[in-house]
Amino acid sequence: MNPRLRVEVGRQANFEYEIPPVEEEEAVWLGRGAFCKIRMADTQLSRRHCQFTYDGGVLYVEDLGSRNGTRVNGELIEGRVELEDGDSIVVGGHELRVIMPRPSGSSTVELAELGTADEESEANLSMQELVGKELAGYQLQEILFKGDTCCIYKGRDAGTDRPAAVKVLKPLARISVEDQNRFIRGAKHSSSLRHPCFVQVYKGGRSEDRHFIAMELVRGKSLEEVVRAKGGPLEVRTALKILRQVLEALQYAYEHEIVFRAVRPDNILLGEGVKVKLTDYDLVKPLTGRQEAQVTRVMDGSLTVDPAFAAPELIAYPVVADQKADIFGAGAVLYFMLTGKAPFPANLPANKPTSAFDRSLEDPRKTNPAVPESLCAIMRQAMSDYERYNSPQEMLAALDKAAADL
Repeated sequence: MNPRLRVEVGRQANFEYEIPPVEEEEAVWLGRGAFCKIRMADTQLSRRHCQFTYDGGVLYVEDLGSRNGTRVNGELIEGRVELEDGDSIVVGGHELRVIMPRPSGSSTVELAELGTADEESEANLSMQELVGKELAGYQLQEILFKGDTCCIYKGRDAGTDRPAAVKVLKPLARISVEDQNRFIRGAKHSSSLRHPCFVQVYKGGRSEDRHFIAMELVRGKSLEEVVRAKGGPLEVRTALKILRQVLEALQYAYEHEIVFRAVRPDNILLGEGVKVKLTDYDLVKPLTGRQEAQVTRVMDGSLTVDPAFAAPELIAYPVVADQKADIFGAGAVLYFMLTGKAPFPANLPANKPTSAFDRSLEDPRKTNPAVPESLCAIMRQAMSDYERYNSPQEMLAALDKAAADL
């Protein structure tokens, strides 16, 4: 484990940056320049303000002749200064906190940090122990879902008695700082989505060293579960009713400059009367903003998505993915509903991300001859590499026209 810097005060509050050892990266620059690994939109910062090095298990900070200086625990520094766990670093209008890796008392602990079965068992036990306890003002009552990296609890707001679903990340070494930051960013930006087809987010962040999102408790099954249970395609009109709601939600997000980046069947919940709710906000990001683009570049360098439903640019170049990636996902979801299978394999040849641009879509009528040509054309355009619809509303208009002719 490497030391981290957590932003306590400033525009990027709650974000964390990992400092690798010198054998991997000689120094990590912080400043407002585009060449800095830790880049902050702060006019009080110099373009290259200070640098951090992690050498021999010791973390150092050094001011690089900045005009406003670098403060450690309130004192302006000169030269290279050794940092300890909990130290405060003030640069411009930002305050960062040092988080040093915990020393391991035995080789067993060291192995557990690398993600062994022991670590998995310990993490699952710690998640079970949260049942009956309070986290960030929510009483956790039972576990509703156990995933590889998180658990979702049925909870209740201790202040208002409102029911909630509380998603909590597991304490696993393989969940990187970037993963944690994306989790926090998703909670932050999805909380502004006030649409009936989005699961409402109440609050999210970090509490008692746990990353969490508290959101609306929805009863129902995922679209994936519904199709798998049916054992085949949905009726065309049912599929159109579901997709229409998905596109309305995506258009709302687009108008609020948000891209979802995770449109797939397991993230679409179906309630009574085939009411749609989109959920899972880990990959949500704003569409605009130079500073956010830099934050995305740092956090999404190792982003992993599901190739079976994801747009090729989301697989190969996630930083640049915009609303057209969501349109591709909507087309892939329609394909799944009308064929009962994913449009593409779950794995890419030789783990080569750019090979996603070489995939070809099989005609859905080979699986389901009842699919009309008008819907085949919509799927082809939605999942085209270069001729996609420009907005969810544009795809929705094409869908309504096709539905009128059925």
